[in-house]
Order: sequence, then C-alpha cells, then structure tokens
Amino acid sequence: MDNTLQTISEKAEILIDALPYIRDFNQKIIVLEYGLSDVLEKEQEYLVMKDIALLKTVGMKPIVVHGTKKGADIFRENKRMANLIEQFGIKAIGVCGIDLQTIHMMLDHDYIPVITPNDINNEQENINPEATACEIAEKIQAEKLMFLTRQAGVFDGDHVIPLLTLSDLEQRLTEGEISDHMKRKLAKGVHAIEQGVGRVHFVDGRTEHGILLELFSAKGIGTVLLKDKNHLYEHEQW
Repeated sequence: MDNTLQTISEKAEILIDALPYIRDFNQKIIVLEYGLSDVLEKEQEYLVMKDIALLKTVGMKPIVVHGTKKGADIFRENKRMANLIEQFGIKAIGVCGIDLQTIHMMLDHDYIPVITPNDINNEQENINPEATACEIAEKIQAEKLMFLTRQAGVFDGDHVIPLLTLSDLEQRLTEGEISDHMKRKLAKGVHAIEQGVGRVHFVDGRTEHGILLELFSAKGIGTVLLKDKNHLYEHEQW
C-alpha cells in the first residue's frame, strides 16, 4: 500500500472508531470549562474553538464557560469568544452569569451558549469559571463536564489514567499520590457526578485537538471520571 492510500485508510479507521461515540453523544449536553485564555496563543485558541464547533456539527450541545484574559473587558471578551466560534458556521451567543432559562433557550434554538461567570451585578468580582461550569452542568444535568486545563489528568507514575470510578479515585486519594491542585479539581468533579452529571473529563487543553481525541477515541488523552462501571457506554463494556 502506498503512502497516500495508507493515510486515507488510517483516517477512515479513525472515523469508524469515532462512530459509536458520535451516536452515544448525539443531542447530549457537554459543558466545557475553558480557563486557558492567558495560556494559549491565538492560533491554538482558534483550534480549540474549531473543535468545539465540530462537536455541535456532529450533534452534541456544547456550552462554553470561560475565564477572561488579564486586563481584558469581561463582556467584550465574551463577545469575542462567541464570534470566534461563529467563524466556523456555528451560531454562538454570549451569556453573562448563570441564567438557566437563557441557556436552555439558546440550546433549543441551536446556539452554543458562551458564558462568562460575571453579570452586570458582579462585574468586578473574581469568579472562578470552574465553579460556574460545575454549577451549570449540575443544574442542567449535562452528560459531560470537561475541564480544559494545563494538566493531562490523573497520573499513575508517568502514565495518565484514562478512566476512574469514584471508588478508584477514593483509593488513590487515600494513597496520597495526587497533587493538591488536582485534588481541588477532582473534588469539583466528584460533586458534579454525585449531582447527576454523567461524566467529568480532565484534559490538557494545550494539546492540539485534545477535545476530539478525548471524546472520540477509545483511550482518549486525559482522565474521565464516572460513578461506577455500570455507567460505561454500551460499546465500552467489552
């Protein structure tokens, strides 16, 4: 097989592997906490928003919750993020604060809500987008909550653990092998699971196409947290 045909074959296999995930996630809500505005270069941020637009294209219902670059105007930044997604032919609109009625309305009308934690009443407050993303995911009963962070997930030595149940995590926390920074994120994830969110993903948002690799491949690239093995998808049972 020449190189061209091999490349085409590899791409076809990737798409075939992704099909059961696309089926499982159709019309499911995913809340993405994007806290890398001060970390990613313009080109990297462009690719992240492109991947989020793709989630919408294949049938998911993304909600983006983001922080604001230091020194930037909160509401202008919110509009900028929404406009960036719209460059890919997807409707997006900025939402200020946790307004569930507006979020539901935007989802029903085929928009991606792009949410800044602040509204006009708390414009000067420093509100953690992680906490906002968790609250939205819990109240809206999202299928998935994804933290796009500077960490690849939970490690076992040099390797990322692809999947943890709550009992697995409890054991690892007892063993004391997880950093305090990651523990804080995991605590939010555990609370979200306990409040009805289907899964919580921890992904290095700096990885090119990290969102897609995590959601649409068998191994993923980060760590996914779920309640127990009974909550595996059908195609994961084997």
